Amino acid sequence: MILSFHPCFTADHQIILGARPLDDEDRRRIRGAHAVILPQGRAEGVFHACQNSGTPTFPNYEMRHAYPGKVGQSRLFHAFQLPHPRTFRWKRVDLFKKVPKPPHEFPFVIKDDGSHEAEGVFVVTGPKSLKAALDILTLREGGENNGFVTQNFVPSGGNVLRAVIMGKQILTYWKRPVRPGQVITTISRGARIDHDWEPALQEKGKVQAQVLVRRTGINLAAVDFVFPLAKEDPGPLFLEINYFFGRRGLGGMDAYYQLLFRAIQDWLKGIDLNPETVELV
Repeated sequence: MILSFHPCFTADHQIILGARPLDDEDRRRIRGAHAVILPQGRAEGVFHACQNSGTPTFPNYEMRHAYPGKVGQSRLFHAFQLPHPRTFRWKRVDLFKKVPKPPHEFPFVIKDDGSHEAEGVFVVTGPKSLKAALDILTLREGGENNGFVTQNFVPSGGNVLRAVIMGKQILTYWKRPVRPGQVITTISRGARIDHDWEPALQEKGKVQAQVLVRRTGINLAAVDFVFPLAKEDPGPLFLEINYFFGRRGLGGMDAYYQLLFRAIQDWLKGIDLNPETVELV
C-alpha cells in the first residue's frame, strides 16, 4: 500500500493533515504502508513516524532533520566533506564577542540560523556593520534559535547558481543581480533568472549536486552554490540547501509538479512498487 500525505498526489490512500497532528489511525496506516509520500511543509511528524516504523519515504528528509538550519547545514558540509566557504558556528552573540578579533577578514557574512530568502543574512564590511548585525542577532536569541554562522565572503559578483534536485534529475539556473554592487541575490528581491549564463560552471554545480545526492541520500532540494569568479578555474562552493523552495526558475508551479510527479514515479520503480498507483491531481 502506498500512502500519500501530499495534497497534490493521490495513492492507495491519501491523508491531508492540514493543521492537525497525527492520530493513532494515521500511525497505523504508516506502519502498514510500503511507501509514504511526504508534503514539503509540516513533514516533521510524519517523517519521524515513518522512520520509527521503517517505512520508506519520498522525499528523503533524513538530512533535513539531522542537520537543521544554517548551523546544521554547516555541520553537514563539514561531515560529508563538501566544499564550502570557511565557516564558524556560534551559539550566542556573547561568545562571538569574546573572541579578540573576528575570525574572518572584512568583508565577511553572518547568517542567522533560521534565515530564509536572505532574511537574517548580513554582509559585514567593517566594525559599524558588524555591530548592527550583532545587535539584531541579540534581539533574536532565545526560543528555537540555534545561533548563527560566520562565513568567508566569496567574490562572485552576486551570482548564485541554484541546482534543483528532483529525484534522479538535477536542473540548474543562475540567480543574477539586477543592480550594480548587489551581493545578496534572491528571487524574492528581484534577482534575474538566467538559464544560459556560464554553462561550464553550471555543469560543475551539477557534478557537486550529484556528489551531495550520493553521500547524503537527499532527493528533493534546491542547492545554492557560489563561485570565486576571480580565479582562473573556479569551483562551486556550497552555500545552503533549501528543502522548501520557489518554482519560478523551473517554469512555474505546473512545471514543478510535473517534475515532482516524475521523480516520485522513478522512486517507486526503484523500490519495486507500482508507480501507476500515484496520480497528480
